[in-house]
Amino acid sequence: MSQDSYFTPWRLGLFGIALTIGIVLALTPFRPAEEFPATGAVAERDIVANESVTFVSETLTAESQEAARAAVEPQYEFNPDVRPAQLEALGRYLEAVAREREARNAPVATEGESTAAGESEEAREPAPVPGSRIAQRDEAFLIAVSDALFNSIRRMSPALLEELLREELFEADLDGVRLTLHDRVDPALSLNETSLISSLVAAYLRPTMIESAVLTQVAQDRAAAAAPSVSRTVAEGELIVAAGETVEPAAAEALALLTPRSDGIELASLGAIAIVAAIASASFAVFLMIWRPTQAAGDRRLLLLALLVLLSILAARLWFELVLPDGVNESLDLMLPLAAGPVLVAALLSTGLGVATGVLISVLAGLAAIVLPDYASAPDGASALRPLAYFLASSLGGVIVASRAQALAQYGLAGLAAGLAGFLAGAALWLLDAERVNNDLGWLALASLVTAALVSVITIGAFSLLGALFGITTPMRLLELAQLQRPLLRRLQEEAPGTFHHSLLVATLSERAASLIGADPLLVRVGAYYHDIGKLHRPAMFIENQEGTNPHDELEPRESAQIILSHVTGGDDLARRDRLPPRIRDFILQHHGSRRVAFFYRKAAMSDPRIDPQDFTYPGPPPQSRETAIVMLADSCEAVVRASGEHEAERIGLLVDGVFDERLRERQLDHCDLTLNELRVISGSFKQTLTGVHHQRIAYPPAAEEELRPNPRQ
Repeated sequence: MSQDSYFTPWRLGLFGIALTIGIVLALTPFRPAEEFPATGAVAERDIVANESVTFVSETLTAESQEAARAAVEPQYEFNPDVRPAQLEALGRYLEAVAREREARNAPVATEGESTAAGESEEAREPAPVPGSRIAQRDEAFLIAVSDALFNSIRRMSPALLEELLREELFEADLDGVRLTLHDRVDPALSLNETSLISSLVAAYLRPTMIESAVLTQVAQDRAAAAAPSVSRTVAEGELIVAAGETVEPAAAEALALLTPRSDGIELASLGAIAIVAAIASASFAVFLMIWRPTQAAGDRRLLLLALLVLLSILAARLWFELVLPDGVNESLDLMLPLAAGPVLVAALLSTGLGVATGVLISVLAGLAAIVLPDYASAPDGASALRPLAYFLASSLGGVIVASRAQALAQYGLAGLAAGLAGFLAGAALWLLDAERVNNDLGWLALASLVTAALVSVITIGAFSLLGALFGITTPMRLLELAQLQRPLLRRLQEEAPGTFHHSLLVATLSERAASLIGADPLLVRVGAYYHDIGKLHRPAMFIENQEGTNPHDELEPRESAQIILSHVTGGDDLARRDRLPPRIRDFILQHHGSRRVAFFYRKAAMSDPRIDPQDFTYPGPPPQSRETAIVMLADSCEAVVRASGEHEAERIGLLVDGVFDERLRERQLDHCDLTLNELRVISGSFKQTLTGVHHQRIAYPPAAEEELRPNPRQ
């Protein structure tokens, strides 16, 4: 995994959460426990969660189950009694229609009988047939049709009704079924027959599916049982019950899981600490995610950042509880070397991280100065801003000077800068205070001197110790390793002068290219010095150190390849014995990546095509950082240009481009996070530097005779 890809959201999320918790613990004093109000009681004050808890809420789960019950649609079941009842009703109606038809079709009476009866056929008014459900017009037509047509209707209507009532029909389905009744009637019938049958069936059509209370209850019970348990998360600082409110069951559940806290601290202050801690931690995590500082890529380095932040804040809290609020007039609250943390971060990791850490510590320390001394009357006005401004200015001043330090003693200047910057910030706020007292300026100067002295002592004392504990290769350590008089480099000069000269050229190429793309030039230079120290085991086996015959001419290709390959593992062994830092050993292991010793592999393959390529492959891994990738490219380019013997600028450019293309095809640069634009810049830098190294020289003419004569004045 490359260093830039270390800053994943989940890792930084965990870091932010842990840092938030640590800040809250560092700033919040612990008090005796208190009792929370019971369910149904009225809260006398705001009750805020003092920790984050997640639990299964029985109250919310019950509400979820009730909601699941309410969401269940009514359940229906088939009613077998509908079909016979409707068929019977239709049959009775058709019987009544038949009787009406018979009555209308009876023989006409004699005139005397008609007079006695008091009516005639023309005077007889049609009356609705008992049980009629169809329109009067359709009923009149049904009575008037021929016997054959009536018998056909009388036979087919019940059959169609029975067929439909065997289906599962809901109330909502009936209108749609009635609209399609014409399509269900025998198409051989006439339009009149079809219309009458449709009217009759539609009139007696009823839903066969009725709502079932039992099935609905079963479905609701099943839905309630399937409803998942509802988890509830109470965030730190969340308001559980407001003052004057009744404690509901849901609130009581949360209170039962929280650790009660006493009345010794205002919940408003605790909430402020929690909110600022969360915001500060999230901001710091976002900073790391956006800028991805490679100097902080590592669990131990994130731990170092967290420890420096938390120890600084804890020191501020303990110091403020001791000296405030009475020590404000003597500036005792400012006699605290909080700038030491950011200065150490800048010295051990990077200036940007030092600035970010300084801002974080200063804001939190300023908050502590407000909420911790006296909960009843927090400071206001200029006095409230003074600690924050003082610590921020001193941190930034110390970081700026520490970023330019080239020797351990120079970190003493960072302490002086921290004290001076803090004094200036405090003096500015003193001028803004309408009730300023001259003596306060003297106390401020004393606090600045104490800050300068303590920051210098802590930084110089902890610098090397923290670097060793957390595996950080500091600039001071790199400067020590860059001394050419060190034993390993001295051996390289004496025992392998060709390799030493090659390493110097690689360092020159790499350092300039690293500066152009924003990589670490000092690290690259030192890594280039040591990348080939493994050749000290058998220097004469490498071409740049040979004089006369080549020992490889007498060896099998496999043996030669193993000797060449061993300079990587052998170099790592030498580096371990000399206690070189892991970041320098990375250059030794990665400068050939996982490439093959192509010359001997091809030579061996000519005699045995089945040769195992693994026997001719470097152990790797491929470069994992931009710095090691630059040295790999510089190493190859310098060797190729030197071996070619052609030093024209155009030819050098082609050779360099060929090396870059080959490494890309071999996928040796997949893990180092170099962009194509950065590769273009590196390539251009190499071409310019190599052209300058191999510049053409003027051929001098032979010496004149007068130059060869002795000088009589000598």
